[in-house]
Amino acid sequence: MADRNGYIGRAPSDSSVVVARQTFSATGITTTFTFASGYTIGYLDVFLNGAKQIEGQDYDANNGSTFDISGGGVTNGDIIEAVAYKAFNVSNVKDAPGDFTVGNNLTVAGNATISGTISGDGSALTGVAGGKFSANDTGISTTTSVGIGTTNATGAADSNNTAVLNVGVVTANFFYGNGSGLTGIAGTENIITGTAATFTNVVKVGTAITLDATSGIITAVNGFVGPLTGAVTGNVTGTASLASNLTGTPDITVNNITGVAATFTGVLTYEDVTSVDSVGIVTARGGVELGAAGVGGTFSATGFGSLEGGLNVAGVVTATSFEGDGSALTNLPAAGISTAASTVSGIVTTLLLSSAQDHKLTVSGITTITCSGGSEGDSHTVRIINSGITTVGFSTFFLFPSGADPSMPTADGAISLISFTVNRVGAGGTQLLAGAALNYS
Repeated sequence: MADRNGYIGRAPSDSSVVVARQTFSATGITTTFTFASGYTIGYLDVFLNGAKQIEGQDYDANNGSTFDISGGGVTNGDIIEAVAYKAFNVSNVKDAPGDFTVGNNLTVAGNATISGTISGDGSALTGVAGGKFSANDTGISTTTSVGIGTTNATGAADSNNTAVLNVGVVTANFFYGNGSGLTGIAGTENIITGTAATFTNVVKVGTAITLDATSGIITAVNGFVGPLTGAVTGNVTGTASLASNLTGTPDITVNNITGVAATFTGVLTYEDVTSVDSVGIVTARGGVELGAAGVGGTFSATGFGSLEGGLNVAGVVTATSFEGDGSALTNLPAAGISTAASTVSGIVTTLLLSSAQDHKLTVSGITTITCSGGSEGDSHTVRIINSGITTVGFSTFFLFPSGADPSMPTADGAISLISFTVNRVGAGGTQLLAGAALNYS
């Protein structure tokens, strides 16, 4: 038995709370009660008017805070007593012969002496004495400098390092940060190889940039300045400000072209902004292609020259005028008058004026004809075929010469023709100037 300091049972140093009680007086019909001090599930007894209740049958306590009385609850005047059995607290742990597990935080006011090891994440430890460096399974971390003779580090050095001195060769998968202080580097800074190169600022070329069968993309997010020569199979993206001609056979993708002139045999592709500001002439023997994102803008060309390969637009082309042979144009609206036909019975029928010019209605019962859409000056016809005894009327949109609706035939099989022109649409209301030719049967 643990040291009890001469006491049998509880010692004075033990917690004074081992049992928590709370009494409730019911007012009206009540089923749920809140135990203010909380309880451990399985360690709460409930008494109703002095009689102990059976958990799971007479009451349920399964969340550590509230408990419910079964059978519809209790009524006015009933007395409920709840008793919770608390885990006791120990002011001093002198000996734990087995494992000692702490569910929450462990606070030590004095010193903690550990003869074994501490495992887990020690990132929150404070007051730990520092050192020059420490080794772990990911490499070496240091707060000052490290001199390396020959070593292969498998982990990253600490970010607080102030310097690394190496007398041999440093091999790394990546280098980060400002390399302005590096020395002894071979003169290959201006050579770019690989499938692509991306620049977030303006690319300025003093003499020329030569792309020799490059299969990737050079991206200049904020612009490209300088001449471009050579044959390429990839793209140059960004704003091309050309101090001299663009020569060779590249395909070039740009937001803008500014400068003197541009001459190339590849395809010129515009994304986003569709404008060309060139003092000279842009000649695109391979054609010009406008991306869908830029169709909504303005395509202007000051001094724009020839498009020998054609102009390919992914969206809509709007121009003041078109010239030349349009025989190859596709997706043009069909010629002639379009017809919309429907069969209706005893309802309000709406003519969609934007969908057709001729409207055919086979009607029965009592039907009112109205309309929606349309443009001023449009002409329309409505052919009405009676199916059975039919009564046809018109909405106030229809204005007839006599000021009143025509007397439509009601007999089965009667055929009538209403023709009208759209006089007005919009906020002032739609007006259709209509005439009727009745009973062709």
